[in-house]
Amino acid sequence: MAGHPVFPYAGIEFFRDLSRNNTKTWFLENRHYYDHVILPALREILAWVWEQVGGEFPGYIADPRVNKSLYRINRDIRFSKDKSSYKTYNGLLIYRGNRKDSPCLYLHFATDEVFWTNGWYSPSPVAVRAYRRWIADPKVNKKFGDEVARVQKRYPLMRPQLKRMPAEARGLELPHPELFLYKGLVTYDPREPGDWLERQGWLEEAARMFRYCRPFMNLLGEWHSLAQDAD
Repeated sequence: MAGHPVFPYAGIEFFRDLSRNNTKTWFLENRHYYDHVILPALREILAWVWEQVGGEFPGYIADPRVNKSLYRINRDIRFSKDKSSYKTYNGLLIYRGNRKDSPCLYLHFATDEVFWTNGWYSPSPVAVRAYRRWIADPKVNKKFGDEVARVQKRYPLMRPQLKRMPAEARGLELPHPELFLYKGLVTYDPREPGDWLERQGWLEEAARMFRYCRPFMNLLGEWHSLAQDAD
């Protein structure tokens, strides 16, 4: 039986070389590898993951185009102090409805870490306010908090972004007040890049995590609907 597609470790080396030569001249001279090796590998991985789990995530989208499920390699430097022209990573995003503030399944390939994750990350202030209103409901708070605890028993979460409770949480008696400390809630278990990327097994592990976290993602879909209504 055929296995799953893999990511070439030479693709990680490409990103490392790019980090040392982050210029338009170098990138254009070496772009053939990015266009003809890295991007096709990412699209094959996206197609395989979607075939495995897409039916369990109605309303989600896996679109192999750049600026959809694939990221542009060009950086937006208009408002950034870092004027490097290119990103030294790429990733795959399976998103709900539209990309803005969306809960997602995500795979990340970078010079210093590789990981697969699900949840939501860096949402807008409008989305954060909608999330806080959502988890202020005691029934929602318990149901979602219990589900987060279930996920956390198997997969680590990224640390909370806040150290103090926001104003919306003060005075509330809820079973899971810790949920208010998050402005982005995702599983996060990074690994050092290596030639294991060219072997079988790791992408199946990612698919198992996505399936296990489906109830967690379904609940985040409720929040996402509120956030879109509030926008």
